[in-house]
Amino acid sequence: MRELRESVIRLAQVPPEGLLFQGLVPGSALPRLEEAVAGMVGEGVEVDLRLEPNNDVCLLHGRVQGAVELECESCRTRFRFPLQEVLQLTIDPNPENDLYRDPTQKGEVWVIDHSDEQIEAPEGRFELVESLEDEWLLELPISPRCAEGCKGICPVCGTDRNEAECACSSSPRESPFDVLAQLKRDD
Repeated sequence: MRELRESVIRLAQVPPEGLLFQGLVPGSALPRLEEAVAGMVGEGVEVDLRLEPNNDVCLLHGRVQGAVELECESCRTRFRFPLQEVLQLTIDPNPENDLYRDPTQKGEVWVIDHSDEQIEAPEGRFELVESLEDEWLLELPISPRCAEGCKGICPVCGTDRNEAECACSSSPRESPFDVLAQLKRDD
């Protein structure tokens, strides 16, 4: 399988039929993603993408197959997290210009919808692998959990409460704000 590492694309040179990107983006080409996760699953991420011009922007769409390994914030076990399977991005070579001409209509001007899935490509230079890495980083959960009902690790004895029940007291800890609640009751 062909490896995709650094891919700087000049959007003005994309042919009308588009460009096809198929291959493997190795983990070594994704240093920020490797640093943010507990590990990569497999050799990297397989991509099957097409970049096509569309009026004054380009559309990148296709399929992605890959996964990373994350560490659960509650119980510290590692679990597999799949990366976004279907990718659809708009690449804008003129981010400073919101007005575009519609080539199918004489003299008609339309305003492009700036969605969350839009990537700016100043000076018409689009960096494929770096942009894919950005998308995958944004997809990672802020607080990774191995399962929705993860019980976590007991703070007293260290038992993984997903595997066994512990005999530790489950009474709530004292809060430093309990004193403030008492002051309010005294009034």
